[in-house]
Order: sequence, then structure tokens, then C-alpha cells
Amino acid sequence: MKAVSAIVSLVPFVAIAFLAACRSAPAADTPSATRHELAPLQLIQRIPVPGVSGRIDHFTAYPKRRLLIFAALGNNSLEIVNTFEGKVVQSIKGLNEPQGVVYVPEFDRIFVANAGNGTVNVYDGKTFALRKSIALGEESDTDNLRWDEVSKRVFVGIVGGIAMIDAATEAHVENDLKGSGGHSESFQLEKKGSRIFVNVPDDSSVVNVIDRKTGGLTKWELNGAKANYPMALDEDGHRLFVVTRRPPLLIVLDTDTGKEVARVSVGGSCDDVYFDAERKRIYALGGEGFISVVQQNDPNHYALSANIPTTVGVRTGVFFGTSLYVGVPAAGLEPAQIWNYAVPE
Repeated sequence: MKAVSAIVSLVPFVAIAFLAACRSAPAADTPSATRHELAPLQLIQRIPVPGVSGRIDHFTAYPKRRLLIFAALGNNSLEIVNTFEGKVVQSIKGLNEPQGVVYVPEFDRIFVANAGNGTVNVYDGKTFALRKSIALGEESDTDNLRWDEVSKRVFVGIVGGIAMIDAATEAHVENDLKGSGGHSESFQLEKKGSRIFVNVPDDSSVVNVIDRKTGGLTKWELNGAKANYPMALDEDGHRLFVVTRRPPLLIVLDTDTGKEVARVSVGGSCDDVYFDAERKRIYALGGEGFISVVQQNDPNHYALSANIPTTVGVRTGVFFGTSLYVGVPAAGLEPAQIWNYAVPE
């Protein structure tokens, strides 16, 4: 993204000032690198998010306007940050346990899932005014959101499966896709196929594979690993990346067979994971205080290349372009922040 180069050029004047003013992160632990090699992620920017307390949940991005948008779950607010200006440009308060958020560029709308009352709020992408609140049921526990450009639908993780919203009409589509039971955590949509992969930790920690066309359901086991929350997909490489918390593992599944092909120890309390297709890397955001960077040597072989320090409680963020942005909860006298980790070129 062009903004990254602009941000990097500001480092001497902006990022160093943030580094002096904000809490510091220790040096990276790089298991497979020499001390002279650059870490795979470099902290270059810290953006304060004043007035936000409690847990920071999921993110979305609007790269064209250099905006990050995230659900401040503990603060019951939606925060919109301009990464170029390095500041919050809008704070929408009065939400009810916001968890998932997705920006839909085709309609210039922001969809936010409120777990507290089972609704999805729709906001205008320019004015940030509330357009509509869509009720999915108080017991639905709305969570992660995904946008599907082909069907023009927003998919919503709920208890028992996946709900769908028509982005054009902003209406709940009838006949939710049924899972195996329990709350749907992170999920991924195939772009070239019709399957949805869904983490369901409440159902013996399985991955649900739901066919969007037929509604057919298959369950994939995780061989004893529990608490599978975040997930990423390498559709072209036929690999699904699932991170568990008990024990903390990255588990790699073959999407053709559902069989496990690899597992790597990563940081605990992970809630977001991203696949960097260009560099064949996986970034697992662990709430224990570091980002685990796992290198894909080939589709069947993976190795931990670095643990990049953050701070305790950092477990959600968003990756695009050459930046991994993470949410840092407020601690003591320090305000909540967004930290920008850049991939060295």
C-alpha cells in the first residue's frame, strides 16, 4: 500500500517520538536468524487511541482512505483511525459488545456485529452515520464478519452456524447455514469454491466445513488440540491454518482431505492469524505478548522463524500490504494504541 512508504518516510519525525512517549517492546526473539538479520516485522509507528478502555476485538481496513476500523469491545465503541495522520478520526459509541467488523467497498458501508444483543449495525462509509440495525436474534452471539464479493453478502458467525446479510438491501437472508452446534468463531470463505471453514471450539474443537450451495456439513478433527479460535486460509495452496490455545499451536490442514500436515508451537491466547501469501508466512497474534512468525518452507513444512514482542493483551489486528496493525489495550496511565509492524523490503 502506498501509505506504508509514506509512513516509513515519517519514522525519523513521528515514530521516534511515539517510541519515546509510549511503552517500549523488547528485541525480537528470532530462533532461526542470526543477530545481524532483520526481524520479519519492524515496529515503525504507534498511534494513541485515547478514551478507549478494555478489550480490543477485530479489525477491518479501508486502504484507499488509509483507515483502520476496529471494534473496541470493552469500550462498547467503534473506532476509526487514519494511519497517515496517526489519529482517531471518528469514535462511535453506544454499541453493545461489538466484536466483528467488516468494510464493504462496493457499497461503502461498515458492518459491525454486536454480540450483546445479536444485531449487526450498518454505517455509512463516508459520514459514519448509522443506516440500519439488523436483528439476528438475542441468542445469536454475533461475532466474526466476512464479505463475499460474488454473492454480495456479508457472512456472520453466530451460535449454530453462519448467518447471511444482503449488502445491497441490508436485510437478513433467510435460511442460515447450519453448523454442528456451538458458537462459530473465526471462519474463512473460499473465493474459487463454495465452502466455508468454521472454527467451533464449543463442539469438541472441530472445524466445520459448510457448503454454501448445498448446506452440506463435514467436521474435521484437530487431533486433541482444543480452543480453536483464529483461522486463515491459503486457498491456492490448499492449506487451512488453525491456531489453538490448549496447547498453543498452529495446525495446518490440507483442504483437499481435511488431514493435518503440520503443527508448530506458537504464542498463547491467540485471537487473530494472517497468511502473508507473498512471503509465505503466517503471523499469529498471541495475547501473551508476542507475534509468532511461522515460515512456510513448502506446503507440508513449517518452522517458527521469530517471536516479535508486543505487550500482554495484544491478540487482534489486521494485515494488508506490508503492514501488520495490532490493537494494544490501555494499561495504567498509557492509552490504548495501534502499533504498526512493517515487513522490511
